[in-house]
Amino acid sequence: MTQTKQLYSIRLSALLNGISLVGADLEFLCSLVEDPDEEYRIPDAVEYSGAVVALMNQLAYMSEEIAHNDLTEDGEFVQLSLKEVKVMNKLHEEAEEAIGRLRQCGISLEQN
Repeated sequence: MTQTKQLYSIRLSALLNGISLVGADLEFLCSLVEDPDEEYRIPDAVEYSGAVVALMNQLAYMSEEIAHNDLTEDGEFVQLSLKEVKVMNKLHEEAEEAIGRLRQCGISLEQN
């Protein structure tokens, strides 16, 4: 008996947009250290670092793993396995939680 592998998909444009948004958020956070404002200090280095790592993990997975998956015949969707969907969801949740903790420290990606 053979078992078929169930595939899921994400619109290629949505994946590329997600990569762009996460990249921009990561770039902003890194700019706080690379080009610091003398009057502004990162209030909690641990939470800041956690947010940077969470965004890096999310960006790396989307751009290094998922972006190389096969496309559907029409080229509009990237094919995903259930495991990849679960990993993407987990990384997204971890990033959102880290960004929420960072927001509580006074750094908001939405406002910046």
